[in-house]
Amino acid sequence: MVKNTYFSDWEPLITPEDVFLDLVGLSGLNTFDNELYWLETRPSEGGRNVLVKANSDGKHIDITLRNYYLRSRIHEYGGIAYTINNKTAYYANFQDQRLYKQSLIDTTNIYPITPEINKDGSLGKYGALEISSDGKFLIFIYEKEYKNKENENYLACLDLKQNDISEPIILHEGFDFYGTPKLSKDGKKIAWITWNHPNMPWDETILWEGDFKGNHVKNPIKIINKPNVSICYLEYNPNHTLFFIMDEGNVPDNSYKNWWNIYYYDQEVKSITKEFKEFGTPLWWFGEKKYIFLNQDTIISSYLSKGTMKLCRINIKNGQIDDFNLPFTEYVSITKIDENSIAFIAVGPENVSSIYKYYLDKGRLQLVKKSTEFSFPITSISKPTLISFGSRDNSVAYGHLYLPKNQNYTNSPEDKPPLIVRIHGGPTARNRSSFSLMTQYWTTSGYAVFDIDYHGSTGYGRNYRDSLKGNWGVIDMFDIKYGIKYLHKKNLIDNKKCAITGGSAGGYAVQRMLTMFPDLFQAGASYFGIGNLITLVKFTHKFESQYINTLVGGTIENNIEIFKKRSPKNYLENLKVPMIIFQGKEDKIVTPNNSREMVEILTKKGIENYYIEYENEAHGFRIKENKIEALKKEAEFFSKVFNR
Repeated sequence: MVKNTYFSDWEPLITPEDVFLDLVGLSGLNTFDNELYWLETRPSEGGRNVLVKANSDGKHIDITLRNYYLRSRIHEYGGIAYTINNKTAYYANFQDQRLYKQSLIDTTNIYPITPEINKDGSLGKYGALEISSDGKFLIFIYEKEYKNKENENYLACLDLKQNDISEPIILHEGFDFYGTPKLSKDGKKIAWITWNHPNMPWDETILWEGDFKGNHVKNPIKIINKPNVSICYLEYNPNHTLFFIMDEGNVPDNSYKNWWNIYYYDQEVKSITKEFKEFGTPLWWFGEKKYIFLNQDTIISSYLSKGTMKLCRINIKNGQIDDFNLPFTEYVSITKIDENSIAFIAVGPENVSSIYKYYLDKGRLQLVKKSTEFSFPITSISKPTLISFGSRDNSVAYGHLYLPKNQNYTNSPEDKPPLIVRIHGGPTARNRSSFSLMTQYWTTSGYAVFDIDYHGSTGYGRNYRDSLKGNWGVIDMFDIKYGIKYLHKKNLIDNKKCAITGGSAGGYAVQRMLTMFPDLFQAGASYFGIGNLITLVKFTHKFESQYINTLVGGTIENNIEIFKKRSPKNYLENLKVPMIIFQGKEDKIVTPNNSREMVEILTKKGIENYYIEYENEAHGFRIKENKIEALKKEAEFFSKVFNR
């Protein structure tokens, strides 16, 4: 029977155990000999990444043995840490970060091909694995991790003909970072990108191409080397022409160059698309495919527009784009099976993340693998609504709003739901407008959920992304404030019951908002967040070690005051509400020092706080039991604060 009651009396349709019952992460979809391979991240196995194969009879077989774990620590975020060629898999193993070779026919035939420690004492880390067309060389981005100095990064390879353990051969050096190596189909050309501090790959990169001659690169040239130009997702077409995605800073909002569009290089750089859409994404990690060549004249690609992703067919000759009519709002790992079929990982407002085959000639979808078999009632699914709202200085910001929905309850018209504001990390990232059991847990519990894509988020053009530079901890905070005010004005939420939650840069936003605009909230949950920007800079890894300088507009050496001014720890006297803090002990990005320092200060000042630190967790929790407990504790915390 449906009950008419207050939102505070709603009981969720699912439990935290249900959310993570059999949930697996899906990524790295690939094809070899028309067979599908992918990675599964399994919280029930300690967050282990496992390579899985779909047989022709539909059965799924684990390739990875129980004591192995496919995950690279390159740039700490890693990426898709495997590749396949000639019935052989090559991958990075998390425990020792070495590269291994494994037979796909006899999976027990496995052995390392890189040393435990290099001769100079460094630990090798590997990403963006690519095999030459003749199967003789493995190309990758190579990072040497040192104990007493900054890591070094290279373009490198291994000679697979040697069949023994060897250190990589350096193909190119001299830059702080390398990314996305690609070989032409005939194996004669190689392309890659480089960038230097303080840039991130979505700020400014150099595009290179050279002749690949066995174990060295000859005649390397800079195809594009311009200020404020970012390049990502390199691919060679069947005719060995180099394609890539590019955007440009400091151009008008109404210029297609303000957006990540698709280009190619044939003696000169030419554009394929000229859209106000994002075909690219920030290179936080390596390996996912954004587009494929169906044939010489056709690209299949995803793109992001107004908070929603679509899949499309692009005519290379005239740039015409035709969208596929599919029920999804997110796509990753697009891969080609043959000229009439593709595969991808997708999720929609009513669909959990799953692997699909799609038959282009018939317009037919075939389900291959779901991320969870948990069945959620469609009548209780809360779907996102994209909201644009006015922010500081007459700017516009965006967010996705999920309103409470539960088939067992209705509410009185005068009753308004409590609000959970969720802040994504990055900060150069974005929220997803798709189905999540976590979101449905909150909305069936009677909460409204607001995912804010503040200035700096991806998906709204380069200028929107760049507007965070020098303004981190200011413009994004005002976006959050004005977003909440907008919902108040529209009478959509209870303005006396508002909580904020987020991880990493989102955790920083939690702590910053609670000390900058303390009257807006009644509670905050910070996951591996940042309370002291100076501590972050001192202990974080190379990839992001100078990122913060661009975000705040200075360095500790020349403007330490701005770091102090933007650090929540220095404004704790403003804090009025309790906070719960979660942290992974093995986090190399936002190290535990950040959370421990904040908790120590809060405790000394007598401010209510709760601290949970998990063993064997890094940046983003992966272990099932920890994910369940964290959600339970967060829910109990909000319930207590709101006196539910």
